[in-house]
Amino acid sequence: MAIALVLAGVSGCGGGPSDAALVERVTVTPVAAFHPPVRTLVSSGDTIESVSRRLAGNDWTRWRDALVDEIDPKRLMPGTEFHGVLSPSGKLESLNIVIDRRNEVRFRAEEETIVVSRIERPVESEVLRLEGVVESSLFGAVEAAGGDPELAVRMAQIYQWDIDFLRDLRKGDRFVVVVDRQTIEGEFYRWGAIFASRFVNRDRSLDALVYPDDDGRLGYYDLEGHPLRKQFLRSPLKFSRITSRFSMSRFHPVLKRRMPHYGVDYGAPVGTPALCTADGTVTLAGRNGGAGNMVRVRHANGYETNYLHLSRFGKGIRRGARVAQGQVVGYVGSTGLSTGPHLDYRVKHNGSWINPLSISSPPVKPLQEDRLQRFLAHALAVLSLLEGETPPVGARC
Repeated sequence: MAIALVLAGVSGCGGGPSDAALVERVTVTPVAAFHPPVRTLVSSGDTIESVSRRLAGNDWTRWRDALVDEIDPKRLMPGTEFHGVLSPSGKLESLNIVIDRRNEVRFRAEEETIVVSRIERPVESEVLRLEGVVESSLFGAVEAAGGDPELAVRMAQIYQWDIDFLRDLRKGDRFVVVVDRQTIEGEFYRWGAIFASRFVNRDRSLDALVYPDDDGRLGYYDLEGHPLRKQFLRSPLKFSRITSRFSMSRFHPVLKRRMPHYGVDYGAPVGTPALCTADGTVTLAGRNGGAGNMVRVRHANGYETNYLHLSRFGKGIRRGARVAQGQVVGYVGSTGLSTGPHLDYRVKHNGSWINPLSISSPPVKPLQEDRLQRFLAHALAVLSLLEGETPPVGARC
C-alpha cells in the first residue's frame, strides 16, 4: 500500500508565493506478508513425518508428534490438503487439516506446546421416498427419481440374489426406495441406510425391509420375514454381459474344435472384481493350464465354484482361506486359453458340472420365531412408508 504525503510550504508574512510542494511516496508492506500461507497436498507414499518436514522445516519433530497424536496414519489419504500459516520468522504457526467433509483438525503453536481443536460438523438426516420407472437402465431411472449411481448400486446389491440387472431388467420396471439422506450444512453428504425397497420386475414384485438377524447383522427380508439373501449370488460380477453360455458342444475359439463348455463367460474389462458367489473355502488359487489364473472354492451342500482366466488374485486368496459371499476372489483377465478379457464361471454339484444360470439357491437361515414377531410389527410401519402413507398408530419402526 502506497501512501502519498504532501508537504506544502506555509506562506510568509508578506503574502509571497508558497514554497514548492514536496511529494514523497512511502511504501508500506501489508502485515499479512509477514504471515505467509503455506500449503501441501498428501501424495501417494507420504507419511506424517514427510508432510511435517515439508511444512515445518527444522521444527518438524514437534509438529510430527502433535499430528501423530491426532491423525490416524491410515486416514492420511492422497489428496488430503494441509493449510498453514508461517510466523514472521518463518516458523509454522498454525495448521488446518480437512480429514473429510465432516471432520477438521486445527493446530496452533504456542510458546511451549501446540494447541489442538477439532471441528465435527453435525450430520442431518431425513427419510426420503424415491419412486421411478426404468426406461433404459437402473442408473438412469434412479437418477431421474432424485438419486445417484451409488444409490442405484446399493439397490442392485439388495436384489442381487433374485435379479441380474443386466439380463433381467426390462423397460417399464418400477421401484420405490425409502432411504436415509444425510446432509452437512444443507449440502448432500451421503446415503445412509436403505430402510425399505420395492422392485417390480416384469410381473414380480419384490419387497425388501432391512432388519438385524439373530446375530445382529443387518439383512433384507420380504414382508413375511423371509431373507432375501441366498446361498448363491446370481452373478459373480456386479455389472457385465454374458458372452458365452453353458453348453455340451461349443466351438472353442482357440483350439478350433467343438467341445463342452462347462461355464458361463462374462465379458468385462481387465481388472473388474470377481466376487465369490457363496461362503466357502478356497481349494485352489494359482495357475491351472488353459484356465490360466484360477480360483476354486468349496461350498456347503456339495457345491464348488470356479473362476477362470483371472489377471490376479484377491487379497488373502490362497488355498485353505475362508471366503465370504461377495468377497473379491480375483480380477478379470485373459490368462490361459483366452481370446480376450472375460471371466469363465463354472459350478459343480456333487462332482458334476451344472449350468450356473440354473441354480435354484435356497435362502439363508430365517429369523427365529420371537424375532419374526417383532419383525412383522416393524414391517407394518415400513410398508406404509413404501405405500407413501402415514404409519398406523401402534406400528413400530
